[in-house]
Amino acid sequence: MADRISVVRGPVTIAPGPEWVSPAATWPVVVVERMTQCPEGCNEPHVHGTRRRAHEEGVRETAGPLSELHLACARCPGEPSVMCLSPDTDGAPYHVTSADMLSGIVAHLHRSHRDVVSS
Repeated sequence: MADRISVVRGPVTIAPGPEWVSPAATWPVVVVERMTQCPEGCNEPHVHGTRRRAHEEGVRETAGPLSELHLACARCPGEPSVMCLSPDTDGAPYHVTSADMLSGIVAHLHRSHRDVVSS
């Protein structure tokens, strides 16, 4: 018989607390279209996309710019990307959940709007 391992829940969690999740749930975001460019000095086809999603959606090899869709912060100047929703508007978008978007917004708040939470 195999050894059994008991897992006991400890007094800590690695999830963000309500002080982060609550403002993230109502944070203003917009969907923006951005053109990507071939990396500087690139004369050959190159790959667009993120490693996080490459195994799910595949990578897109191109020699020119691509039109991408991003969830972006509506409060920051220049509307920086919170997360990529589609690496190529001519192809299939990523499949994301509201939890994926909430996670991206929490991370953005942590990086760029730390004053929102007094912790």
